[in-house]
Amino acid sequence: MSRKHKSKRVYLKKMAEAAQFYRKEAEKCYKARAYFSALVARSCELEALLRLFDFVENIRPKDRCQNLNWLINRAFARHWIPHDALRHWKKTERAPLKAVLHEIREARNGVHANLFEKRLAKAQTVKNVTFVVHAMYSFLKVKNARNFMKHLHERGEISDAEYRKWMKGQESMAW
Repeated sequence: MSRKHKSKRVYLKKMAEAAQFYRKEAEKCYKARAYFSALVARSCELEALLRLFDFVENIRPKDRCQNLNWLINRAFARHWIPHDALRHWKKTERAPLKAVLHEIREARNGVHANLFEKRLAKAQTVKNVTFVVHAMYSFLKVKNARNFMKHLHERGEISDAEYRKWMKGQESMAW
């Protein structure tokens, strides 16, 4: 196995482990009523999740995003989130998803003393951020499944009828 192939797997595994670690830490912090720490951990979980998608799409390290701001912008520019999920979000939530993700990023920047906002260290804020992070998992999971099925169809591993049937089921999916 080549070193390049191995390092690719290591990075993916590292980001997946980081997302899982941040999720568990956020849950511990929330239970301990350490809301600011829970908020930071959830935001880091979001970044690790987006970095997974960025890595898959951009093999060369110099092409990958360097910060959460760029990751959020790239997620929308490259359509990592399915359009039907965005339409559903727009119908059910008051604020656009991209703006919400940037608000989460700004809240996480409270780790810097000059950007700290005490009013964000509340249980409801953490619940809201957790809701958004879980929604992002769902959206990206669906996108990943659709990409996989498209790949199988293009390679001829599933028939046109199977692919159309699967896609029709996706269209009727209730978010």
